[in-house]
Amino acid sequence: MSQDAGQERRRFFRIDDEVAISYRVISNDEMTKADGLKRNEVEPASLANELEKMNEISRIHFRHVEKESPEVARYFSFIESKINLLAHHIIMGTDELFVKTIQPVNISASGVSFSVNNALNAGDTVEIKFILTPSLTSIKTLSRVISCEPEGDQFKVAVEYSQLSDEDRDLLIRHIVKKQMNDMREQSD
Repeated sequence: MSQDAGQERRRFFRIDDEVAISYRVISNDEMTKADGLKRNEVEPASLANELEKMNEISRIHFRHVEKESPEVARYFSFIESKINLLAHHIIMGTDELFVKTIQPVNISASGVSFSVNNALNAGDTVEIKFILTPSLTSIKTLSRVISCEPEGDQFKVAVEYSQLSDEDRDLLIRHIVKKQMNDMREQSD
């Protein structure tokens, strides 16, 4: 790993979190055929991702409405909560990844480490899909295995994202900042 890559990885905050995560090793042939398996060409953004982006935009407008008319703001907040509740139930009921694979991870905007049952080789390319909670934001990326060390009867693998869209990186950074703020609030209570 180059020194620049090491510095890049450390530019981002790392947090311990629990996410639904799955991975699969990508062969060189598959990489060549799929031209890197670019997410945006393969599948549309998830409902949760789109809602999260809309929520970020609406929060700005919500603050203005809240100043001018607190009652209207409460009503909008209630409607937004109903929409989010419906979306969460739809996503949780249809995404098997969420139901089956929640596990602790250490995550940043440049990579993630998590436990696997079988050893991976440093340099392997893996396709990773994870779902962040509570927003249920779904992120899919190609990553390069940096390390894989034995940990009990499993292995702790660390990967660096090699293909992560700017949009997904922004969603991931917002998630990490929110999680840090929530953790700090819980510690101070």
